[in-house]
This record gives sequence, structure tokens and C-alpha cells, in this order.
Amino acid sequence: MAQDKKRDVIIQAAQKRFSHFGVDKTTMNEIADDLSISKASLYYYFPDKLNLYAAVLQNLVEAEQANETTFISQRDPLKAINKFLEARTESIIKNYNIIEYLRTIGGSFPKELENIFTSARSREINLIAAILTKGAETKTLKIREPLKISELLMDCFEGMRNATFTSKTNFFPDKSQFYELLKREKEVAGIFIKGLSC
Repeated sequence: MAQDKKRDVIIQAAQKRFSHFGVDKTTMNEIADDLSISKASLYYYFPDKLNLYAAVLQNLVEAEQANETTFISQRDPLKAINKFLEARTESIIKNYNIIEYLRTIGGSFPKELENIFTSARSREINLIAAILTKGAETKTLKIREPLKISELLMDCFEGMRNATFTSKTNFFPDKSQFYELLKREKEVAGIFIKGLSC
């Protein structure tokens, strides 16, 4: 099996196990056993569980990118942003056991994860900017700096997440809290779009 293919197979196996059992409860030995490979072979591709976890997160981010054309092709900017927010929420809920592991890491992310979150945030900002740009091109929106506005909107979403989840007694939110946040994010998106409408 080619190295890249074997690496992909390891990531898929880890993602499946992380999703079912959670990251904390999964060992590298179990992943190696699932694949019928030696632990040494697994460590050849991933020196530790954190690096494997980072690869799984990167895989999830790349899977989300496949939906971007669906959002950008939408003529109504508010519908496009709402579809993006819905897809993001569903992805978080679907991959809850994987993402939940982030709470054990704490406030400062290791360098293995920092680049993933930086690029994911940039991708989301650029996606919103593309939606806003299309709205300006179709004369639905009056906007001069779509990238700057999309950064502001994403900052609002991020602030809402922090405010919503830090006030809760459970450290990591449950599914109903994500849906409540989605409702509030859509309300903010509606206010933004209304303010930018021609």
C-alpha cells in the first residue's frame, strides 16, 4: 500500500474510533489493532495521538470545504449564510465526540492544532466574503469591503459562542445548546444582511 494511501486509511480508522468512543478513550494500540498493523508502523506515520488527532481534524475541515460551492451558488446572501451556519452546526454535532476533546487541551492550542484553526477561520471568512461579494455583484447588497465585513461577522459569531458557552455549567455544550446558538447566529446574520441591503 502506498504511503499516502496508508496514511489516509489510518486517519479514517482513527476518525471512526474517535467519533464512536471519543479521543480520550481511544489508544494508539486500538487504532493499530483495528488496522491489523504494528504500533511501530502507526507511529511511523504519526508520532503521537495529538498528531493523529490533528490529521483527523484537518480531514474534517477539508470535508467541509466540499460544500462551499453550494453556499456561494445561492442567490440570496442571507440564505447562503444561513445554509453555511446550518452545515457548520450539523458538522459540529456529527463530530461531537471528536471536537469535544478540545476541552481537555485548554485555552492555548498546541502548534499541531493552531495552523488548522487558523486556516479554518480564514476559509470561513473568505467564504462569507465570497457570499457578500456575490450579493454586491447582483446589487442585492451595498458593500465596499466584503472581507472586512465578513471578519466582523465571524468575530460576532465567535463572541456569541464564547458568551453562550462560558455561562453554561457544563464545560462542553450539548446538542440543544448548539441549536440555540445557531438560532441566535441566524438572527445576527439577518441584522447584518438587512443593514447591507440596497
